[in-house]
Amino acid sequence: MPVRSAIRFDKPPKGSALSDQTTVLDPTPLFLPTDHNASQKKIDWPELGGAFQSYRFKPKLLFNDTNLNIDLPPPVAVPAKPANALTVDAPGALALGFGRPDAQIAPLPRRGASVEIVETRTGQPALSPRAMAQVEKLAAEAQPPGSQAWQPVSFLATVDAAGLFGPLAIEEPRSGVEDVDNYFQDFLERTLHLGERLAPGFYRISVGP
Repeated sequence: MPVRSAIRFDKPPKGSALSDQTTVLDPTPLFLPTDHNASQKKIDWPELGGAFQSYRFKPKLLFNDTNLNIDLPPPVAVPAKPANALTVDAPGALALGFGRPDAQIAPLPRRGASVEIVETRTGQPALSPRAMAQVEKLAAEAQPPGSQAWQPVSFLATVDAAGLFGPLAIEEPRSGVEDVDNYFQDFLERTLHLGERLAPGFYRISVGP
């Protein structure tokens, strides 16, 4: 039985047409260093103990006992009395602002909520500015239960020719207070009457404090 020769992969000799074709069709990214676009300079490591022989300053391993050169800041004169320290560098008018009357700041009126209604398909406002002003006026009179702080909450509404198609769906994350979620769900349906104000379609209603 004849013996088959082994198959092996060998690099083509430099200067041959096959070598040039391999270089042109090389799939290696061009930003990686290769033998054609980068080279590494060979640096000889110094001998043991000679790492700082070429340093431009000679090492100073000892201090001269007769000429100790240490740069110290100039001495500062300490006042004899603590009160004299205030006259060294006076900060200016110490009583500046004293005697001014306290301004009376009226507390902001309590606001129930702010409402934003947009179409889910386009993200555009669903109501005219005049109709939206009426909605905002009614929303400002909302009185959510409890005194606990709550986060903004969003609802999804489906409106057909007969009005709201089912209850409003609450999106996640919610306000953090279940009573507030239920209050505004009922507030939007029964007080703002969104089913009567909106045309048939799908809407996202955002309610914030």
